Amino acid sequence: MDEHEAELMGLGNLPESCISIILGLTTPRDICRLSAVNHTFRLAGNSDSVWEKMLPIRYRNLLERLDSPLHFSSKKELYFTLCHPQLIDCSKKKFWIERATGKLCFILSPRELHITWGDEGRYWQWNSRDNSSFKEVAELVTVCWLEVRGLFDCKVLSPGTEYTISFRLKLKESRRGVNRIYGHRAMIPHLSRPYGWSNKPVKFSVTTAVGDHQIYAMYLSDTDKPVADDGYQMTTSRHVEEGWMEFDAGRFFVHEEGDNPGKIDFCMGEWEGGNWKGGLVLDGVKIQPSSSFKEGMN
Repeated sequence: MDEHEAELMGLGNLPESCISIILGLTTPRDICRLSAVNHTFRLAGNSDSVWEKMLPIRYRNLLERLDSPLHFSSKKELYFTLCHPQLIDCSKKKFWIERATGKLCFILSPRELHITWGDEGRYWQWNSRDNSSFKEVAELVTVCWLEVRGLFDCKVLSPGTEYTISFRLKLKESRRGVNRIYGHRAMIPHLSRPYGWSNKPVKFSVTTAVGDHQIYAMYLSDTDKPVADDGYQMTTSRHVEEGWMEFDAGRFFVHEEGDNPGKIDFCMGEWEGGNWKGGLVLDGVKIQPSSSFKEGMN
């Protein structure tokens, strides 16, 4: 038995109430590991008092906003249930917590966003996809002015955490066809792939409640193509499941509890030059701790 194991065995002689206090000062990952030390640690590691401290500060408010109520017999069971996405706010958002840290994550549905011309069927269509995050995705038919905006109240996020906002997108195959633009018949150059994304980069931006503004850009048709000549800094993108990609709009920091972080404003757009474009699918906007990417968890 090494010195570290001996120290843990010594802690195991403490009353369960003391061990519960100690575990409450650690992380969910540490609790699961330490629960294997002995019977006393296991009892303390299953207690509601410990897992109450691991749950998000505003978790009760989120439970009230659930589309379907949850049934759980302990705070530990609730914690691990919330590690899976839960629908809230009439299916316009999902939230979950990171298993290892307990930090909150969100994804907003396209219906929660303001999409310019989003209600015009000749420009955007609302369809269902098996691999989407919500029942509907927004599919771009054709526009010359691409603009998708949103607002999010940061008070529900985990304090003391840096967050990243990302647009979840994919380019799909488009069909050749005739469309109407401003009342006129026009042949839209729908090829065997999306079109119009090589003329100008798409801009992604975030503006905080105090006015801090970030803007990045990327060519969706060629994510390696430089954007410096267009006067922008290239954003970060990553491939995720089922062909979806995430494009970062920016990062912001949520300070400690008690501060009022206000609302974050985010945007995806491309309207320079009046170039027509189509074949884009919008699944939603994700808001999650930046450490998720640094630790390779996504």
